[in-house]
Amino acid sequence: MRQLAQLAPIIRAGLLVRLLFITIAFHCPTAQAVSAADAVSPQVLLRTQTRLSLATAYFHAGLHQFAMEEVDQALVLMPQHAQALVLKALLYQQHNRIGLAQNYFSKALTANPVDPLILFQLGIFECQSGLFEKAILTFSLASAYAVGPISGQINWIWGQCLKQNNQLEAANLRMTEAFEQLPGLISEVLELVELKIQLGKLSEAEKILIYLNDSPSVSAQSVWVAYQLAERQNQAVKKNHWGKMLGLRYSNSVQWLAIQDRFTHE
Repeated sequence: MRQLAQLAPIIRAGLLVRLLFITIAFHCPTAQAVSAADAVSPQVLLRTQTRLSLATAYFHAGLHQFAMEEVDQALVLMPQHAQALVLKALLYQQHNRIGLAQNYFSKALTANPVDPLILFQLGIFECQSGLFEKAILTFSLASAYAVGPISGQINWIWGQCLKQNNQLEAANLRMTEAFEQLPGLISEVLELVELKIQLGKLSEAEKILIYLNDSPSVSAQSVWVAYQLAERQNQAVKKNHWGKMLGLRYSNSVQWLAIQDRFTHE
């Protein structure tokens, strides 16, 4: 139970990324998922993709039995379809059938060994399974093949896996790079701020908080963290600024009530 509790942040992130993967992968051009061994007619390709789209919808809905039936039908049509193999691996993973999940991840990589999304999913699976050294190598390969926004997502989850394994400096580098690549991660960036504070990189944490609190993703918690950081560094002006912001924008928040409670007791 303790191991599961320790892995909870990675598991939650992994679930989000799996959904991200399913959303992206099954809307990519289908030719990207077809190996040379699966040279098929356009009609068979369309039927496979239709089955796979239905399986994905069932997966999202938590109807795993129906998802498995549809993905199996897709694999009857195209046994080497990489995305179908990955979805089957994910379904087995959802039901703790780790050996079967690993087997289908291997089959997916055989079908398409340079697909960064497959490698990304495998890295998440390995990190969740406690295979940290393998996961780090897999994330490294995924990053080498990735282009565009997926590169930032890979770095973010790679960093979380490093953090889970207490490799905090390496985690900081990866997650910082992810934030620079993909500012869309800003809603999750407080995790990076907390890591930088833990490592004593207070000025770096402060810069991110300023950026975050000036963005649409600002929250009572992000302002509260900035307030606490200013207090920690004896920055009275900044502490006053964040305190006023908290009171003006989040006067009903528990964070603002905590400040009021402090004043009451002082």
